[in-house]
Amino acid sequence: MKIIKQYVLGEFLKPVIWFSILFIALSWTIDLFDHLDEIAKAKVPLFVLCDYYFSLTPFIFVNISPIIIILATIFTLSSLNRHNEIMAIKAIGINLWSIIWMFLIFGLLVSALSFSINEVVKPASYLHSLTLKEEYFKPAANREKNEVMNNLTLYGTHGRIFVINSYDIKRQQMNNVIISENNEHNQIAQQIVAKKAQWLEGYWVFYDCIVTTYNADGSVNAPEHSDEKVILIDETPIDIQRANIQPDLMSYWQLKKYIRRLSGSGLGANKELVILYNKIAFPLANFIIIFFAVPFTLTRARNESIFMGITISILISFSYWGVNAVSLSLGKIEVLSPLLSAWLTNIIFLFIGIGLIESVKK
Repeated sequence: MKIIKQYVLGEFLKPVIWFSILFIALSWTIDLFDHLDEIAKAKVPLFVLCDYYFSLTPFIFVNISPIIIILATIFTLSSLNRHNEIMAIKAIGINLWSIIWMFLIFGLLVSALSFSINEVVKPASYLHSLTLKEEYFKPAANREKNEVMNNLTLYGTHGRIFVINSYDIKRQQMNNVIISENNEHNQIAQQIVAKKAQWLEGYWVFYDCIVTTYNADGSVNAPEHSDEKVILIDETPIDIQRANIQPDLMSYWQLKKYIRRLSGSGLGANKELVILYNKIAFPLANFIIIFFAVPFTLTRARNESIFMGITISILISFSYWGVNAVSLSLGKIEVLSPLLSAWLTNIIFLFIGIGLIESVKK
């Protein structure tokens, strides 16, 4: 039994590796042709291109891992079925369910790997790839423009909301900035208006600033004007630079912190909550999608073409992504709750998949 399991696992790992290489290389090729003109004009060095595509790989893997798993599962089981090995396993009294469990456990491991990459590796590596693209793929004039970020909104700690006209990344300087701070009752407690704020030796120094404080009863104290004033706030230049980062590119914990900031500022975070819950739900597609691959393969005739299996796997994968996209959209427009919208696709596919697996067991 142990030898058979090792054999099946070995046969399964081969297509997993080959399909991973194939789809990652295909994604690289598509992206390369998409940016070929920019790369040629900017004369991007080869080592930069290697760094760029290496940094892009975790993002690619997280998104394509479900289709890799379903293709590998269908390819392996089709091969075993075509060579009568499935029949031989049954003939010697081995329960087919024990073989199926190997695929399901592997799917769980890949789900855990996908979640880990999404948390630990993907945010930093994808941002690095974007930085390389901005720095090397674009003309020098455009690079200088990208050193200044315009019209930023940042939700900070203690109910602070930053509205920044422009931020100079190289100088670490905010220009025409307004910082509003709310109390625990979501009432404005303080407002800072400054012509500019410079990060110097670990502190923000505000220039030509006016600080206005508000009492609990709503009355306003006399504004204090300062030509130069150090104001202690938690936000650093890195926080300012990340103000425009999309929630999809944040890790689970970064996004959770960001949602707390939004809620503390009295703002809704429904869309962000949908993305947060989906960061756990989507990696599990690597596990759930196997429930479809197994019965579709084992119920087909042995002489059916492998291309039929590939077609089925692609259709199942795109069906999952399509249903998931609709479900997430319904959550973002508040038709469904954030938690339900993130998990609805998994629930639907899991119940259908279990039913299909049960039919095979019988």
